[in-house]
Amino acid sequence: MMKSKERLPWLLKILSLFFAILLYFNANTSNQGGEPTVGLNDLEATAINVPVNVTYNQDKYFISGYKKAVSVKLTSANKILLDKESNSETRTFSVVMDLTNYKEGTYEVPLEVVGKPASVKASVQPAKIHVTIEKRKQNTFQVEPAIDSNIFATGYELEEATTDPPIVELSAGDGTLSQVDRVIAGVSDKENISSDFSETVKLYAINKKGETLDVQIKPDEVKVNVVVTAPRKKVKVNPVQSGTIPQGIKDYTFSIKDNEVEIEGPKSIIDEISGIDLKIDTSNIRETLSGSYVVVVPKNVKVSPETVFVTVTPNKSDSDKSSKSEESEKKSQSKSTDKIN
Repeated sequence: MMKSKERLPWLLKILSLFFAILLYFNANTSNQGGEPTVGLNDLEATAINVPVNVTYNQDKYFISGYKKAVSVKLTSANKILLDKESNSETRTFSVVMDLTNYKEGTYEVPLEVVGKPASVKASVQPAKIHVTIEKRKQNTFQVEPAIDSNIFATGYELEEATTDPPIVELSAGDGTLSQVDRVIAGVSDKENISSDFSETVKLYAINKKGETLDVQIKPDEVKVNVVVTAPRKKVKVNPVQSGTIPQGIKDYTFSIKDNEVEIEGPKSIIDEISGIDLKIDTSNIRETLSGSYVVVVPKNVKVSPETVFVTVTPNKSDSDKSSKSEESEKKSQSKSTDKIN
């Protein structure tokens, strides 16, 4: 009786170890069907936006109309492994759609999970997806810049938009490619633009209804160069006397050729400009003088032309006229006296 009691604890220990090993292998090995048995203690996780990798003859066919990414439900008793496989940066499995033996047409094709650990069970959601297979065709298209007018600051407008490269190649099914109306390089994610800029943008192809088509574009990005025009208007240039007036000069007459110029700049500034005073320094002008004068405008404003041609005519004062008249008379008298002598 004593020996039976002494053996009992050892028997319990052996049985406990046996069941522990059994549970471990049950959670970490697969069954005959290729998937591990789901136990009561299994954990679940969902891997979202898993890319669908498609196998097909890319030189001959073009595929479209299928989901590019799916969700995969994962089950395992190993939490560390489950977390690893549900993370897009650390997972080892992938979702595959094999079209190797398919011809032209539209099909519902099953998806397969490959490369997963044996202790993880996976089910794709959805398990099947539709796909259309067409003969591959190529053609070149001009890229059309599409600049949203709402991106510009008040008064500023699009002057010109170009793309680099200006032409791209499209690949698609024969039927899809025939529907392409335009290839668009759109810019709409900016605001308060008041100067020229360049931006690299993705391309998309649309049909005549403006609907986006499922095509491949090479390259799929282009550089858009935008030239912006500022608010502008024409104003008159008014010559005004500046500096000192030499003795004997009463005032000046200004004759300006083409007295109208065009100014360009921020709307808040040019709205305040109704005309431009052209200051002409007369300190050393005693005789009629013609020349080009620079039109001075506020900062951030451009003017065209930048210079204007002005003729400056001094008008003699009355006293200066009298003195000159007296001098003329004296000279005349002097000449008469010389003749008598």
